[in-house]
Amino acid sequence: MGAAVMRTIAIACLLLSGCLTAAKIHRWESTLVGWARTGKPECVDAAKVASKYLTNANRTLQDATSALDLAADGEAKKLMTEAAAKCGEVVP
Repeated sequence: MGAAVMRTIAIACLLLSGCLTAAKIHRWESTLVGWARTGKPECVDAAKVASKYLTNANRTLQDATSALDLAADGEAKKLMTEAAAKCGEVVP
């Protein structure tokens, strides 16, 4: 992907609230790994579901060619919130 396209996508993410950015995906993935390491089975299961969603969202982001290709973070937030509840944690 060209640098100009990446800059356009980055600017669009900054302007759009609720955009699922690479930084947010990374932060949430790291959080899920930590929760799963110390969590009970229901925590691990919920973390896996959220992680799978984030992995797919990251692939979509890598293939994005315009701001229209960006995913909203609503579903990811929902899955993170569910995982946090099952893990006794709070979404960062």
